[in-house]
Amino acid sequence: MYTNRVIGEYEQGRPGPLLIFIGGMHGNEPAGVYALSRVFLQLEVFKTPFFGKLVGLCGNCAALPHGKRYIDKDLNRLWSRSEIARVRALDAQQRNTEEQQLLELLDLIERLLEEAEGEKLLIDLHTTSAPGGLFSIVSNDAYNRELASALHAPVIFNLMNSLSTTTNVYIEDMGIKGLAFEAGQHDDPRSVDIHEAAIWLLLEQAGCILPEHVPETEIYHERLITAARHLPHYVQVTYRHAISPDDRFHMYPGYTNFHQVYKNEPLARDKNGAVKCPTSGLLVMPLYQPQGEEGFFIVQQIDEPPQ
Repeated sequence: MYTNRVIGEYEQGRPGPLLIFIGGMHGNEPAGVYALSRVFLQLEVFKTPFFGKLVGLCGNCAALPHGKRYIDKDLNRLWSRSEIARVRALDAQQRNTEEQQLLELLDLIERLLEEAEGEKLLIDLHTTSAPGGLFSIVSNDAYNRELASALHAPVIFNLMNSLSTTTNVYIEDMGIKGLAFEAGQHDDPRSVDIHEAAIWLLLEQAGCILPEHVPETEIYHERLITAARHLPHYVQVTYRHAISPDDRFHMYPGYTNFHQVYKNEPLARDKNGAVKCPTSGLLVMPLYQPQGEEGFFIVQQIDEPPQ
């Protein structure tokens, strides 16, 4: 497994945006790392005309070799100004694994942003423990919505409000645009293919590559369109089921992303007994892995982005 912080960098000296992609923010989600490695290889082989700069970063380099979401703490739940200030104040030997990963990753991102002169974007690549996890997570920002539209996948709104200490929320507070993209199930080889297609299409959408220079552009569009067929276009989060290790949460088997569920339907169990669905809607990110801070989310389909 790739454990260097920098997966790759590509530029040709032409002015344009800075695109930072992060793969493997969780150690059991290697698909983004593999997909970025593929894209950098193709760029180098074909010398694709490029505007701006592309940087691919490894998120949790310590957890990736172990295939675990994290070692001590969820790296993607540490991104708040107060938490970062607390971690910076610690001596190096006092920091746990993810706190050290946080500072290494943040320092590199801040240096890249400081050096860049054009538009700056950050894309966080993820996968889910349940099948069918294909969607973008964005704030209700016009530019971010336009980015997400290039991927032909469902767009989830209001999730960032529920997860206020993720990378994308922190970066957006700095005025940086971007999104998080979920490409499917952790161990599904198709998740790598979908991430690869998404990276190329985002490079095109951001203006780094002209459409005629995107290799197999029709295949990439069709790959995402096919994967998203029969899925809703826009949804918004109406419920987050937060959990802790002490809850002994166990999701009942058989659920997928965007599975229709109904109020009072038993979805899981914990130390207190059955966990029933609080409202009818579509299930997103049901937890089928040992580590996690959310058991599931409920979303509602909407006709257009919220105002």
